[in-house]
Amino acid sequence: MMCGAAACLLLALTSAAASACTPPPAASYVIRHETYGEIGSHKVRFACAGADLLVDAEVSIRVSLAGIALYERQASYHETWLGDQLIAFKSSFDDNGQPYQVSARKDGREVVIEGAAGRIEAPASVVSNHPWNVAVVERPLLFDTREGRLQRVQVQPEGRDTLEIAGRPVAAERYLVAGDLERELWYDPAGRWLQSRLELDGAAVTVTWDGR
Repeated sequence: MMCGAAACLLLALTSAAASACTPPPAASYVIRHETYGEIGSHKVRFACAGADLLVDAEVSIRVSLAGIALYERQASYHETWLGDQLIAFKSSFDDNGQPYQVSARKDGREVVIEGAAGRIEAPASVVSNHPWNVAVVERPLLFDTREGRLQRVQVQPEGRDTLEIAGRPVAAERYLVAGDLERELWYDPAGRWLQSRLELDGAAVTVTWDGR
């Protein structure tokens, strides 16, 4: 196929951008409960497979009182992204012995989600509610990582904020999420997830980057 110099250059640049994959650095987060203190960890790792970005997360939570376990969760997520598109997702949960699994895959102009909520066909722009990707603040439709339920949300930028992370101040952009999911999110200017906070049974649960 013949093309002019400008068109060929544009085609080459577009192809290069489409094949580029630069994995972000791995990140670890501390999970704290307003009443029970530190209750777990959330770890995220990244890798590339050709143009695809692979995201793996491990979540471990244990809430105890006087040495007695009140609640335990072990969860893992695996996501595949191509640019700003979620191509595939799989999660596995153990909530106090109760198993949950969710899978999602891009199929043409839709994403097919399967989990405890049943089979759902959603627009291709849908992403999981896992906040590692700042894209969640731009998407009005998310899906729950545990059951696969759709969550319609509205996100309001709340301006600049300063978080204390690993004993030092870190500049952040704060977002308020409302609708089927209510939480606060903080990202640094480059889009790195710094912190999230939500209310569970009247108590705040905060997930904060450990700074490493």
